[in-house]
Amino acid sequence: MKRTLLTAVFLSLLSTASQAQNTLYPTPRNEPKSPEAVKETQPENTPAPPNVAEADNIAPIVEAELSEAEVIVGQPIRLLIKVLVPTYMPQPPIYPTIELPDLMVRLPDRATTPTSERRDGASLSGTIRTYRLYPLAAGVFEIPEQVLNLTYADPDTNAPITTEIAMPAQSFTATVPAAAQDLDPPVIAAGFTLEQDIQGETDLGVGDAITRVVTARIDGTTPVLIPPLVMANENPALRAYPKEPRVTSTEERGVLSGSRSETVTYLVQSDGTAELPEIKIEWYDTETQTVQTASVDGVSLTLAPAPPPPPDYGKFALRSGFVLIVLGLFGLLLRRMAPRLAAVRNRVRARLQATETAAARSVRRAIADQDLNATYAALETWSAHVAVLDTSDWIEVRNALITIGSDTYSDSPTRSNTSWRILAQNFDELRKINRNNYLALKNQENLPKLNSNINIPIYLNTSTAEPVER
Repeated sequence: MKRTLLTAVFLSLLSTASQAQNTLYPTPRNEPKSPEAVKETQPENTPAPPNVAEADNIAPIVEAELSEAEVIVGQPIRLLIKVLVPTYMPQPPIYPTIELPDLMVRLPDRATTPTSERRDGASLSGTIRTYRLYPLAAGVFEIPEQVLNLTYADPDTNAPITTEIAMPAQSFTATVPAAAQDLDPPVIAAGFTLEQDIQGETDLGVGDAITRVVTARIDGTTPVLIPPLVMANENPALRAYPKEPRVTSTEERGVLSGSRSETVTYLVQSDGTAELPEIKIEWYDTETQTVQTASVDGVSLTLAPAPPPPPDYGKFALRSGFVLIVLGLFGLLLRRMAPRLAAVRNRVRARLQATETAAARSVRRAIADQDLNATYAALETWSAHVAVLDTSDWIEVRNALITIGSDTYSDSPTRSNTSWRILAQNFDELRKINRNNYLALKNQENLPKLNSNINIPIYLNTSTAEPVER
């Protein structure tokens, strides 16, 4: 009985000590708690803490959004491309290029801006790229799915990760208001004006020129939509010289505007009249939603023939007198110089005829005519220019002459073309021998005199006979 009482007292003390320990040292935060304990200690309206593991596993996000699904031709529509990553991007993403027919794409000032969001309990950061799209024609524009390249930091290691993510496809429709359906081309803007500047007089003569400068200004859209202003010239009295159109655009607070300027210079070709036609362009006003008309007046031109220049009789008389004086002096000089000129001409001709070349030409002409007597006479004249030939050098020429003489003066005379051809060849060889011997003696400075006592053995019967005196 006493032992049982002591056991009960010990267990009571042990329970009291355990409760005191729990009060002084509560359960550590890293120890798991039972769902019932959590439910009892958590207030009913307190949100659950974020799941850090799930936030770290969020992949990069690319989203695209159009500001409108339908837009008027020439008016801008915004395309926003948002890129989000769970950490940060060490370098900007490479956005895709948007190119479609009849679509003008522009990037406004500060087209890319930073952004941050909280999704699924995790903070994401990134950028937003804004495009302004200007449809230039009516229709449906399909922007296909495109790949976007980006680099972001790994959530665990902070190392850069490069990946490719597809940008969702987008589409929108460009329309023309009902009131502007008949406009060709459809010029739709918040404002449109025409101006012209005429440079030059309207009363022109042949050869004169006038310049027309026409400028169109447009507000609320791109100046690319401005049509050509000055039509082609069809008047044959004028020749047009157009310059390249000058198109400029500006953007202020996201509103696009600009101008188109055309310059044409007209050159008068003939007399008569001409008209630079009126220019009229209809356009749709987006503010009043009505069709307006912008125009500049035509220009009437009076074309007169170019007056002939008046004759300058004084200058004509002066030129005529000068020509007559020059002709008179020339005739007088020619008359006085005629005897001297004739003498000089005769001397020159005599010198030319007295040369070895002229004498050799006479020999060749006589041989060509197959005239034996003339050939002998020409050889006699040519021998006067020879000073360096021996008797043996004449053998071939002599034999050819003997053969021709035999054919000519025989009982039955014949004319052999072969013999004359051989004589011409032998004479050419004789000239070469004479020239070579002359050059050899000239180098030795021991030239003999012309017309020496060396005789020409052209009348001998044998090659061993002595030359005869001429």
